[in-house]
Amino acid sequence: MAKKMYDRIRGFFDPIEEDDDTEFKLPLDDSVKLHRPMGTVRRVQHSFKTVKGRRNGAPVPAVLPLDDESRALLEIAKAERGKAYAQYSGFSVGAALVAESGQVYLGCNIENASYPAGICAERSAFCAAISAGERHFSALAICGGDDRVPCYPCGICRQVMAEFCTPDFPVILADGVYPLAVLMPHAFSL
Repeated sequence: MAKKMYDRIRGFFDPIEEDDDTEFKLPLDDSVKLHRPMGTVRRVQHSFKTVKGRRNGAPVPAVLPLDDESRALLEIAKAERGKAYAQYSGFSVGAALVAESGQVYLGCNIENASYPAGICAERSAFCAAISAGERHFSALAICGGDDRVPCYPCGICRQVMAEFCTPDFPVILADGVYPLAVLMPHAFSL
């Protein structure tokens, strides 16, 4: 079972090499958890993208299908989901946030008997990145519940994303790559 989880991934755990056909594997242990500590991923070039159309002269964000790079980041979020502390809801969520520096920061939801004291996976990943000094981000993958069903971020998480990310920031879900503007069209700002 664990052997099947060693999906071949390109580009996340090794530096860019001249041979583009090199394949990589997620470093998962027998319990299907990432065993590489957070913050040790080497810098790699990322090309996460969203698209914009135009309607009456204004940009209209569109959802892109998953590509190999997005699927790879989604697999990392799936692996991180196994670390979630979802004692009360039973709904585990994992998130993988790519900083512009190339580092990947991981987060999982952590629940508490006092429900407001819990934190979502997305904000957990942002907290890890921000506390490490990061301020600019390339993409975020979120995986929760059924792998085939998108796990949309809650409103608080969307607002946190809007604080640090541009409207075309790629949010990777099970069914595609969403620009943040699609998920949070009217973010609060001062």
